[in-house]
Amino acid sequence: MTYKFPERIFKQGNRYFIKIPFNVWEECGQKGSVPVRAYIKDCIFECRLIPKGEGIYYIPITKDIVNQINCDDEINVSFEIINGLTRINHDSPYSKENPIRKIRDIQSVTYPKAGYCGQTCIAMLTGLSVDEVIDIMQAKAWQCSFSKLLETLDYFGILHDGKITYTKGKEFMLPECCILNVKDKKINHLVLYYKGQYYDTKDIHFDDIIGYLKIIVE
Repeated sequence: MTYKFPERIFKQGNRYFIKIPFNVWEECGQKGSVPVRAYIKDCIFECRLIPKGEGIYYIPITKDIVNQINCDDEINVSFEIINGLTRINHDSPYSKENPIRKIRDIQSVTYPKAGYCGQTCIAMLTGLSVDEVIDIMQAKAWQCSFSKLLETLDYFGILHDGKITYTKGKEFMLPECCILNVKDKKINHLVLYYKGQYYDTKDIHFDDIIGYLKIIVE
């Protein structure tokens, strides 16, 4: 079923949203993080609705789509609930048995734009450029969530632990290779660690490490 309504895009912090003007629990019979395919003008995209409580949900809108729509007035919005988001790894040419490469060394990579720390970590693990990783991940600045990170590692056949290891209040030793989640001033920062070296332009302090995702190497 397709749900249609007129609504405006609004900005909250650095992100853009459209508020769904009805109770999703009641109208759609869905709760939790609801995957949908949304239609706004000529733009079609998939996302998960963001629950705000009591059946109120927001549709998250990327800056690229906002720029394409370029409208401050009410626009026609519609969405349909889908079984799950289309995953980038469904047609991957790689696998755990046939990864993009064997990780025996790391070449340091930097990227001139902020917000691409996760994509840069993937670039160093795969040997690709950051721009190539961005295209495959379908994630631009500040869009590299933990689930997207795992999905991309799986796409490239890179072996890893299934969940992040949190370090708060514990004594720990970092594995040979891992992606660190590091506390930063405004937003947490992802950093690649390999054989005793932090591959990042920032000074990384051990006490600022929140957790890590182990990358399994030979």
